[in-house]
Amino acid sequence: MYEAFSAKFVRNVDANRTIKDELTAAIRAQGARRRISVTDLVNPRQAFFRRTRPDIQPSAERAQTMMTGTGVHAQFERTISTEEFAEQFVTYEDIVGKIDIYEDAPVELKTTSFQDRDGVVRPSYLDQLGMYCAMTGIPRGHLVVYYTPRSGDGAVLSAYAVELSNLAEIRTGMIRRRDLFQRALDAGTPSGLPQCEWYGRRCDYQDVCGCEAAPPLERVVRADMATVTRDPGLEDQINEKLRRSGARPTGYRIHHLLFPRKTAYRQQPDAVVEEDESSEARLKEIRRRGFYEALTKALQYGFPGGFRSIPVGLRTLADRVSMFRGVPTLVRTTGFRRMIDRDRLPQEMSWNVDRLAFICALAESAQGRLILYYNAIPDDKFMVYEIGFKDLPTIRAEVERRVALLESGAAPDKLPPCPAWMYETCEFAPHCGCGGVPA
Repeated sequence: MYEAFSAKFVRNVDANRTIKDELTAAIRAQGARRRISVTDLVNPRQAFFRRTRPDIQPSAERAQTMMTGTGVHAQFERTISTEEFAEQFVTYEDIVGKIDIYEDAPVELKTTSFQDRDGVVRPSYLDQLGMYCAMTGIPRGHLVVYYTPRSGDGAVLSAYAVELSNLAEIRTGMIRRRDLFQRALDAGTPSGLPQCEWYGRRCDYQDVCGCEAAPPLERVVRADMATVTRDPGLEDQINEKLRRSGARPTGYRIHHLLFPRKTAYRQQPDAVVEEDESSEARLKEIRRRGFYEALTKALQYGFPGGFRSIPVGLRTLADRVSMFRGVPTLVRTTGFRRMIDRDRLPQEMSWNVDRLAFICALAESAQGRLILYYNAIPDDKFMVYEIGFKDLPTIRAEVERRVALLESGAAPDKLPPCPAWMYETCEFAPHCGCGGVPA
């Protein structure tokens, strides 16, 4: 059987009943009403379908673009800010938000493959930043926009200082849109929600959204409320920090290291990525996401001050780690129809234990927490496992080794094989050589 790299570094695996009971209580306390985010309010009609039609997934090309954007985000935050000020959660009137960087004033980072005209900031960016400013009571903020064309050449970084004139009116607009969005969710229909900015621009929901008959979108932050000024000084500061750190606007995330052989195949120029279009797989995903999302929301919002997200990185790897009460915490699902014996967890959940080990090594924590949702067992069963690791420097060295091999473009067979369950449906089998290969 495929064995986790980290199995030999596991010191102990314990079940934490206390946190399990607390999470169960927090899920029940959430009730039927889900918290609405600032992102929902920017384009509420698109957000409606994002919540109600999880069967509609982005194309492989779009998913890759989104993944790259997330990596750029993490590298920027890690390079130009510190853990203390990155990814700050804020709330206002049952609306939640996550500010990319918040020290003296909100800073919103954006990556895009669509280049706007010089000096013209996308209205949705101003809406989002303006709502963060209204939530924090600070009438100024910054936008940092990184344009990265799909070709990979000619990337441009632009920074803007934004002054806002009427925070009270922005708050009123937020509440009005929050109520409109909640009514749509309660009724199960987007009727009344405005047309979104992606109408006619290859939106994932364009075949079902009905934007052509929707009322026009009115911005929460009108043009006369915001004064936008290009900030060359901030651009120079960011570029200098990027140069000094050696950071690049591309890189790897932790999941690339869990299945590094597959990652190596996928980054080859002639790689062909196939999508799983089976209806059965989509239906399983829909069912799985319901309780999974309730569990993650309870973790994030059910314990004031208990949850935070921190950036981690090594070489060109950049990602974020969830911390719950000071312990790196991973929430995952499994289709196992039985509870796994905790002593067998490193073998039967090898890829998840590896992920947690890598996270702990990067976060410099000898203790990690795996919250595992058994979606095939009735009544939404989940377990909270406390996993202790030894010899973090050696685990970290393995992280660096895998990143270095991927950076160098090493042949896939030089990288660790993937688990057997992946081999059975992998687009690169059988020539990948993973089948029956020991760890």
